[in-house]
Amino acid sequence: MSRPPLNMTTSLDYFSCLEMSGSASSSDSWTPRRELQLPTELLHKIILWVISDSVHAICVSPEDTTWEKNVMNTFHAISPVFKAIANEVAIKAFDIPKSVRQDDDSLLATMRDIFLYLNRLGMRLRHPSEWGSVSFQTIDCSASSFVFAYALYLSCISLRRNASRSPRDVFESTHKVILSALTQSEALCDRVFPAEVTDVLRDSIQEEYDLARHGLVIVQAFNNLHDYATSMLVLQPTEEEDGSGPVTAVRSLIHGSLCRVEAVHEAYSSVLSKKAVRDEPRIYQLPGVLPALRKVYGLTFVEDEYDLQRRLQKIVDKWSDGCPFLNKNADVTRLPCEGCTHTH
Repeated sequence: MSRPPLNMTTSLDYFSCLEMSGSASSSDSWTPRRELQLPTELLHKIILWVISDSVHAICVSPEDTTWEKNVMNTFHAISPVFKAIANEVAIKAFDIPKSVRQDDDSLLATMRDIFLYLNRLGMRLRHPSEWGSVSFQTIDCSASSFVFAYALYLSCISLRRNASRSPRDVFESTHKVILSALTQSEALCDRVFPAEVTDVLRDSIQEEYDLARHGLVIVQAFNNLHDYATSMLVLQPTEEEDGSGPVTAVRSLIHGSLCRVEAVHEAYSSVLSKKAVRDEPRIYQLPGVLPALRKVYGLTFVEDEYDLQRRLQKIVDKWSDGCPFLNKNADVTRLPCEGCTHTH
């Protein structure tokens, strides 16, 4: 069954009406109309989806998530059926201790604590500048696999964003850690039941995995392009004396690295387009990418069997939309040097 997009507030208002609508047997009681009652299986899926979406919003949304943090209270208020199903999903997904399962107040308090913890973890994404000054509770060693999976996922997002401002070697080593942590996060999802409650997290883990893997390829490829461009600038002036072999070999190397960039940069941009632009590093903001692009784009290829000039121009045009130093009419000699704000 495919998952429809949910507007959680309006959806619950609607289903609450379905649950409570019908002809009244007396002035102060309601009898649900049979034709408006939802099948239990469908109601279970809807509640599961709402809880899943609420948890994710609590973790990553920059908007007010008061409604999401109170989602369990909302379900309890709608009807006994909603309450029972919501309790069943939450108890299993968050592995709620037996000591609190039978008491509604204890269960709701435990869920509030879990949501508060996840919301605080997400604080580093919403307010990274305040991360060092915020006090956080320590995760309980008995916390569920679902909570641990989100904790790893959120840490990976924070690490990836911060790594974009780091030197290349730090970026690369950090991304290898990120890829390993995301694999662990996904493995934790396998231990959560019902499995569908992890669907949003699994999709998000895959997006993060793509960003980390593609970002690593892009940074490594542009580092190579920078070196190859340097070699080309040395070899081209002596090509008549030394022969065309070395220059031809370097063109082949540039072609190979450019192929690696072309293979992933569309996918990287596609994933980024789903995220808040102001929080995410663009491709040209990754370590070493912009100065390497400036250097290799400034080369002149007398022989261009790999169509390098056109392909490099295509990348410049593609990335020019958001970069003040890349536009169709830009003089590449006036692109900024890495680590400084002036032009040359």
